[in-house]
Amino acid sequence: MAVIRTHHVTNEFIEVNRPIRLETKPRTRRLFLPSFFQDENGKRHLRGMFVHQKKGLDGWEDETCVPLRELKAGDVAKFELGHEAMENFLKGISILLKTAQLASIEERSEKFTVAPSSLSVEVRDETLKPIMEEILKKGFGSRFLSELASLRPDEADRFAAQQMLARREACIHLFDQQLHRRDWNEPKWGRFFDENRWIFGLGLRYQFLSQLQGQANYGGVNLTGGGAQIGDFLHYTEGEARFVVLVEIKLPESKIFQAGGRAQSYRNGVPGFAVEFANALAQVQVNSRTWDIEGSRTEANRDRLDRERIYTVHPRSLLIYGNTSELDSIEKRNCFEIFRGQLKSTEVVTYDELLKRAQFIVGEMGSRPSETPNRAPANQDAATRGIDERGST
Repeated sequence: MAVIRTHHVTNEFIEVNRPIRLETKPRTRRLFLPSFFQDENGKRHLRGMFVHQKKGLDGWEDETCVPLRELKAGDVAKFELGHEAMENFLKGISILLKTAQLASIEERSEKFTVAPSSLSVEVRDETLKPIMEEILKKGFGSRFLSELASLRPDEADRFAAQQMLARREACIHLFDQQLHRRDWNEPKWGRFFDENRWIFGLGLRYQFLSQLQGQANYGGVNLTGGGAQIGDFLHYTEGEARFVVLVEIKLPESKIFQAGGRAQSYRNGVPGFAVEFANALAQVQVNSRTWDIEGSRTEANRDRLDRERIYTVHPRSLLIYGNTSELDSIEKRNCFEIFRGQLKSTEVVTYDELLKRAQFIVGEMGSRPSETPNRAPANQDAATRGIDERGST
């Protein structure tokens, strides 16, 4: 690695203060004194002078000689460079030619560090992305983040927060998109929620929820091996003591009330609930009881739960079902809200309510000045990891 100092003598002439040492002996040495000349088009050219020096009492002194340009016709002059001197000359010239291309050499005086690209890189807007790609390609991504956290903890935290916010914004965009398209089935919605677990992270009772198991077997197996009750997600509340919560998902388009002219109302002012809604409630409540009296008490499950301080005590359940856009009359709104408010152990949350809550969480993240990214939401692949925008897997 070479350090080069330059001095701007005139508008056209830039002097290099460090010579190229071609050859050094105990009493003599030969140097090349480089400089840069700038033509009328602004292009810089390398020029220089060869110098032979002797070591005197006061240090190195230029040896008196006749300049080559003053030689007359017939005079003989010979200047030979050995292989070592030639290698030093070519290496120095190579470095100086690179220096000549630096825009900042126009400064009055400057210090430059010039090295092979494997040892030194110039970071500019146009080189930043290739540099980062090379870091990732060589497997230094984790180390880079670790070094960033060590050198600039605030910047590392801000970067991590921006990335999380971008992923969640992409997730919200896809959630809203599919809520209107309605072309995902239950397994695809299940996969989406499984890969974006933060959406269930805060229950309606403001207890943080974490996932224990997806597609959990709650029990109910008979002598033939059939009859197992499989649920969508088994969660638990966060705290010193943790408690199990069962989560079941249906579809955004699942009907809450009976449709059409047939039995729209059970009584005057009392709309009739859809059979699908009643069955979904029955399913989640039966699953909760089965887990309470059977699944949680198997030896393997009990050992795991005890180790992780997760307990089953009359487990609550969360049903993700339908859309409040269906509540298009005061009777339906009153009936639905009163009914779900009276449910003892099951919370009913519609897809649009879940979306609004997720949007609120992301909005709160984005409102913090130190965590607000200066770009649009990232592509949705980061949020879905394999679910494309049409819901295919």
